[in-house]
Amino acid sequence: MSKLPNFPVAGGCACGAVRYKLMAAPPFVYTCHCTDCQHLTTSAFTLSAPVSRKSIQITKGNIKTWLRTTTQSKRPTRQHVCAACGVRIYSSPPQSPDRVTLRLGTLDDTSWLRPAAAIWMQSAQPWVVLPAEMLTYEKQPPDFSAVAARWKEIMERP
Repeated sequence: MSKLPNFPVAGGCACGAVRYKLMAAPPFVYTCHCTDCQHLTTSAFTLSAPVSRKSIQITKGNIKTWLRTTTQSKRPTRQHVCAACGVRIYSSPPQSPDRVTLRLGTLDDTSWLRPAAAIWMQSAQPWVVLPAEMLTYEKQPPDFSAVAARWKEIMERP
């Protein structure tokens, strides 16, 4: 079982120049296996969660923002990174100013995180093996309501 920590929780970049607090639990957690995430993380996937922009408080440092057009959806998205080391803290779509996608690997404690779904599996590395309980989507799901429901089940399971 995984248990939600007491919020706020802290996180930051690799060099320590940027620090932030996440004030509330995300509605769900997922992994993204798209080629954009693979390039941006230099890994097989990214661990992410949508959160309200108001729930992230930058407590130290400077965030640099740059605009990138995604390979899959061809939509622009803002990347918010540490101005010193370049670690991506979150991204935000211009069409949704109140929502951001937090990169959960930047949290100080990631032990409580249990992804409920894996998206963009059509781009996943062939050696990635997922737990049987995880929802999988070849591309972007039409909505994330099933992912949110599954995450709630995972987090409440004894």
